[in-house]
Formats: sequence, structure tokens, C-alpha cells
Amino acid sequence: MKKNVVLSLIAFGIAIVLLPLVSAFEAHVINVTAQIDNNFLLDPIPDLDFGTAFPQEMLDLTFLVSLSESIANFNVDDVEYVLRQKPKCVNDNDPSDHPPVYEDENGNFFCPEGSTMMPLLCPYLSKTEITLDGDEGENDGPAIPPFHGLPGPWTLATTLAHETFGRLIASANDSQDEWNIDLKVPCFEDHCSQDWSDFIRDTSENPDIDPEIYKLDPLLEHSIFGCDLWLEVTATSTPPGCEEQLDLMLVLDRSGSIDAGELTTLKDAANSFVDALAPSVDTVHIGQTSFSTTGSLDLHLTDVASDIHDAINALVSGGFTNLKKGIELATDELDDAHEHERPATPDVMVILTDGLPNRPAGDPAGDAAAAADAARAAGIEIFVVGIGVSPATESYLKTEIADSEAHYFGAADFEDLEPILIGLAECPAD
Repeated sequence: MKKNVVLSLIAFGIAIVLLPLVSAFEAHVINVTAQIDNNFLLDPIPDLDFGTAFPQEMLDLTFLVSLSESIANFNVDDVEYVLRQKPKCVNDNDPSDHPPVYEDENGNFFCPEGSTMMPLLCPYLSKTEITLDGDEGENDGPAIPPFHGLPGPWTLATTLAHETFGRLIASANDSQDEWNIDLKVPCFEDHCSQDWSDFIRDTSENPDIDPEIYKLDPLLEHSIFGCDLWLEVTATSTPPGCEEQLDLMLVLDRSGSIDAGELTTLKDAANSFVDALAPSVDTVHIGQTSFSTTGSLDLHLTDVASDIHDAINALVSGGFTNLKKGIELATDELDDAHEHERPATPDVMVILTDGLPNRPAGDPAGDAAAAADAARAAGIEIFVVGIGVSPATESYLKTEIADSEAHYFGAADFEDLEPILIGLAECPAD
């Protein structure tokens, strides 16, 4: 089955790939080359010679993260990854050899036997994604400025606190990210210029930072400093249209914030989605729940396209937003024990909503998130399309309702719904 191929690809992608990064404050080299087959192609970069670096210099390098041409063969459309930094080890007998660093059960890093941890460069590096992100606009993580963490002990917790992320989406013409890695060279204790404090505060974008903690021990002068950048795949997304067989529940918002014209546009988009999926006895079955102040099961899973269109076209808007109930009813319908559910068939939920849940009373957002978690625990894959939502609502839908950011799609308005849904119904390998 195609789904098994994708799952094996995800397992491979999560394996850590190392981008060696070596630098120092005197005539040393940065190397950034790596590759993740079938997910990324990291543009090979020749050795970049910084020459002699002096305190308070600012030195840049860039590298590309691109979707490889072969990714379409695995029916993967979205790829999410994180960019992390960890201490760097050096072989005690071969300075050109840099074995990977390890962490113990307490999150403390250590080097393998026969190697030593280099003086730490990580706090002085910034990480900024500098390319446009295709049709959907910016979808990569925040820039990490220099002078973060502490020059002393660097733990796994420090790594996670200062990571950032990226996302590539083939269907949205976002197949490449360019990252800028900027080294802000620190100074040595008793050898710092008078404007050192201003330099720290300006480049760190943190007026409350303590410049003193980033001054280096003079005994480290002429040492080679190191930091490893690690790129890790965290999620991939396969459009529902890539599955030969599928049980899919539409979960449609019909709350009062959607006016008559917008509801008509939503219906047209949902109907086009159904046509693109082409339900049949042996392929895709589709059902529907909808929600306003409460939820309703509008249609059991079926292969009859006309029944699906009738359920969509019968929607009437009004009331509040009880996303929890819409998700729970869809989860019940996708239960393997349900008479309309095919136990061996992949289960998917596609949610369309224009706002934050505000029903039931109490904690509606938390209740909806719990319902989504329960659906995932039952083996259901959840895609979400947020329509004209605020940044805060978008963040909630991405992180609490959708399986991952790769499973979330932002529609600026209802007119954007149809191309997004058609994209979900298509398979990149087609």
C-alpha cells in the first residue's frame, strides 16, 4: 500500500543528518554538506574560508534545503524539519575528524572515547531563513539571533530551546529554503572594545542581555571553536488523493460567522473536492459531520457521490462553533467497529473552519484539542483548512487540531478553499 511506503520514508527521514560546521576566530573553514535521500537535497557548498576573524566581526554563510526530484515517487507533498545546534567533538589524534556528539539520559552532551568537545561556538550563531515560501507565504520558523544560550554548559534542553524549523510544500511551489548562518565573533575578557555592550545588545535584539557572560576566557585565544548544525525531519504529509482506498469524513463549519454567500462558496469547494476524489465502491468512501452550537452526523460513509453532494448542499449556517462535537461524531463514524467503516482502509478527517471554538461552555478550545488527540490515537489522520483566521487561531489549529503544520492549510478567504481542497485531492506523483 502507498501508505506503508510513506511511513517507511518518514522513519528514514527522522534519522539525524549532520551538517558539519567548524569555525574559529582565526583562519578556519566552514563546511556544510549533507543529503537526506528522497526528502531533502542539501545543496553542496564548497569550503568557505572565513580568513582571519576578529572580535565583533559579522560573517555569513548560506545553504539550501530543497525537495529532491524523487520525492514525488513517494507521494509526499509537505516536509517539515527542525534546525538544531549541538556541541562539536574533535578526534584527539586527527583534528579533521569530528565524531558526532551524544547525550546521556539527563540531556547532557558528551563526546565518544578518543575525542574532546571543542570550545562552543553555538551561542554566537544566528539562523535565519531568507527565501520566499511559495504560494502560501511565509511558513518557516522564527530567526534565532546570536548571543543565545550560555557559552558554558550546553545541554539538550538548551538545544531544544533555541531550535527553529522549516517547511517545504511541493504543491504550493515552495520547494527550497535558503538559510543564512551568521557568526557574530565574540571578544576575550580584558580585550573587548568599548562598544562591546552595544554590539551585543544590537545584534542579539535583546536590550536586557548581560554582555559580560559572552566574553571569552583569554586562554581560549587561537583555539578552534565548533558547533554542529543538525537538520531533522519531523513530519511529512501525504495528500488524501494519494491513497487508492480511503475512508474520509468531511467536518464542516456551519456557524453563524459564515454568511450565506460564504457558505455557498464553501459548498462549491467541498463539492469539487468530492468530484476530484471520485468516490466508488472499491476506492474512496466519504461521510460528513458539521458543527455550529452543536454537531450533527449529516451522512454515513458512502461511495454514492450524489448522496455526498446532497449532504453538503443541505448545510445551513447559524449559531456558535462547537468543533469538539464535529470531531467526535466523525471519529465515531471512522471507528473500525462501525458498520460503515472499512477496518483495513486508511482513515482521514478533513476539517474546514473559520474560527476558534467557543462551544461547549468551559474550555471549548481545549475540548476540541482533546477530541483531535483522541481521533489521532484511534489512527485517524487529520487535515485542517483555516479560512480567514487570525494568527492566534491559525497557530491553535496548526498545533492543536491538525496532525502537524504539514497538515494545515491557510485560506485567506472562502474563495481560496477550492484550490486548496483540489490540491488535497491530487497526488504529486500523478
